[in-house]
Amino acid sequence: MNRAKGIWLGTLALLYCSFWVWYGGNGDPITQAEGEKMLNQIEHVHGVKFEDTPEGSMSRNLRTMLPHDDGKEFYAVNLEIRNKGAKAKEAEARYGEIVIPLLLKRGGHPVFVSERAGLMLGKYGERIDRVAVVRYRSLRDLLDMVGDERMVGGNKYKSASLAHTEVFITRPTITFVQVRLMLGMLFLILGFVGWKLIGLRQNRKRDTDAGA
Repeated sequence: MNRAKGIWLGTLALLYCSFWVWYGGNGDPITQAEGEKMLNQIEHVHGVKFEDTPEGSMSRNLRTMLPHDDGKEFYAVNLEIRNKGAKAKEAEARYGEIVIPLLLKRGGHPVFVSERAGLMLGKYGERIDRVAVVRYRSLRDLLDMVGDERMVGGNKYKSASLAHTEVFITRPTITFVQVRLMLGMLFLILGFVGWKLIGLRQNRKRDTDAGA
């Protein structure tokens, strides 16, 4: 292996390892003290006290998650009933402009977004307009994102775009959404293509030098 090919493969390997570490999903569990501190920050930023929040609120549900956290990634399943009209669509776009960067900064991202096309079983689904699944790197990252001051504006737009949302947390038993694997395959392809291009360039240079 010559120097140019080694540098190319080493660069790709370094980039992939850096992504692997940053993408995370298998960190240390959040402590009760750390979680309580972050929840207090959320209450301060959003101007809401825990004792004033109703049953089913995010503050209460996140607090019950603290003792059971394992530090690993999870997926939030959002069942959404949308408001109608142009103003609701505009608010939805503004919400995305705020939330998506905050998600990506913390290794989170949407996994699946789908409009309801029909009803197969039961009745509750008749009320649902859209299902969205979002990956979070950890509970710590979720709390950190919700405690970001930009989420105050985000929640305003979310309320304007959605009539109601139910969100529950899941951990996958079976999943074919493998971001690390897909990125790894992409890097393998880039590595192979780069290897070949470097070889072709070096062969042409040798041929040119030999003919001179």
